[in-house]
Amino acid sequence: MYKRIIPILVTLSFNLFTIFGQSLLWKVSGKKMEAPSYLYGTIHIQDARVTAFDSTVLNTLNRCDAFAMEVLLDEMDLRSIRKAMLMSEGKHLNSLLSTKDFALLDSICKAKLGISAIFMNGMKPFFVCSTLQQLDLRQDAEAPLDLFFLKKARESDKVCYGLEEYMDQIRAIDAISLKKQADMLRQFLHNTAQVSREFEDMLEAYLRFELDSLAEMTQDTSLPKKFEKVLVSDRNVTMAKRFLKISSDHTVFCAVGAAHLAGKKGIIALLRKKGYTVEPVPFTWRFEE
Repeated sequence: MYKRIIPILVTLSFNLFTIFGQSLLWKVSGKKMEAPSYLYGTIHIQDARVTAFDSTVLNTLNRCDAFAMEVLLDEMDLRSIRKAMLMSEGKHLNSLLSTKDFALLDSICKAKLGISAIFMNGMKPFFVCSTLQQLDLRQDAEAPLDLFFLKKARESDKVCYGLEEYMDQIRAIDAISLKKQADMLRQFLHNTAQVSREFEDMLEAYLRFELDSLAEMTQDTSLPKKFEKVLVSDRNVTMAKRFLKISSDHTVFCAVGAAHLAGKKGIIALLRKKGYTVEPVPFTWRFEE
């Protein structure tokens, strides 16, 4: 569950498609599709390595009439977002965490953000954890990968769609009780070294196109099955249906979190069960030395 980036010293200069038969780019065709549409597995980080793909990816995007992503981030209402990140009135972090754990949170906030944790006291623990995880990420790209694709699509005047509404994601997060969210935050505060190692492994798997490994790494076994269903499986079904609806009118390049693609309940499997042909499109990374 916990994700943090540290520099990875592995440079992939070869085509891993021939080894794994995998990719982050997938062509979807068959049934009533007049022309193929495409899925691309993203990772929401501002790390230049994840945009170091060869021309295959952007050429594919340019050939499509439309672009889709989980949520159209440039059309989100900031006031609604801020409100959705807050707990209901009367709920506070310093009552969900022990005095010792809140003090630890406070020290991290002061060191990393220059503010006391009291300024985050009304925020849902899930979003506090997410905010802290972003602090040490490598940020040498202009924008996170999904926003990178959205910007390219806007510049090309493509029709752009969201597969979900932002509040759909909020409802999925809210399915996790505040107590459980606080437990997740507590585990993060006390296991930052482990977080770094886990995210390093996850990013390496991503860069190697190992979608099945990535899906396993992003599963949180500490959460009850019903939360995994709400957070991942149910959303996969919604996104697959929306993707097919859009692709019935357009050729679409659809960017979704890579972990949503893989597995028996992933979007790729769901589309294949519906009779569509889904096949990997090979490409290579072009990392600078």
